Amino acid sequence: MWIALAAAVVIGVAVWWFRRGAADSGPAAERRPGWAARLGDEGATALLEGLRAFADAGTPVDLGGEFGVLTVFEPPRLISLDLLAGRFAARGQAAMHDPQTTVGELMAEFLATEEPGVLHLRAGWAGWADGGRFADEVRQIVCPQGVAGIGAWSGADGLGALEVAVLGDGPAGTTMLLDLARIRDQYDESRARQPGAPGEVVLRSLLTSVIANGGPGLTWTVPPTEQQLGIALAAAGPPELRRPAPAKEAADR
Repeated sequence: MWIALAAAVVIGVAVWWFRRGAADSGPAAERRPGWAARLGDEGATALLEGLRAFADAGTPVDLGGEFGVLTVFEPPRLISLDLLAGRFAARGQAAMHDPQTTVGELMAEFLATEEPGVLHLRAGWAGWADGGRFADEVRQIVCPQGVAGIGAWSGADGLGALEVAVLGDGPAGTTMLLDLARIRDQYDESRARQPGAPGEVVLRSLLTSVIANGGPGLTWTVPPTEQQLGIALAAAGPPELRRPAPAKEAADR
């Protein structure tokens, strides 16, 4: 209950921010995330109001800030805000007139069915005895420090997922989402087939394959460009083949 109420407050602040931004000059619009920019001020505010009503109805959610991810706590789901915004916009005036019903219907679809941009997480990750250690091993491979094109990362509120921002030459980026429980299942199977191989080598090979081939257990908030996919693959590859980030980029992180 308290998480749901807190999420509603966060969304309420976001609604206020968009309404305030609508009265501001051009620079305010430039700071808006891509999913909001595609809707415009009125559409973004309507979507956020729909999400606030959804949270108030009892489903804990949280906006993902720079990662472009909407987190649902029960059942555990990660949903691309870009995907949600696109589906919301496709509803046209019906969404604008009744954002609460529109968002409720869209969220019901996402909660029920996994698709590109929607990751269904396994409940109970917090109870895994070595979950934290495994999560850290995955993180060290897919988002190592000082690698060009890899931005911030998040542990997705301890739900058993990893969010990694992948940048590019242009202003837009995307976020790679990994379901740690499914990655762990595949890792255990790979270790059983290669009992003599070092664990780090097996995990790095597995993650490279999952990134290259698309899942299971991986999705993106926005389909990656060739360059972004190459950045993610290079980061997960052998350290000696990585391209280091320029000094300023590394310092900014």
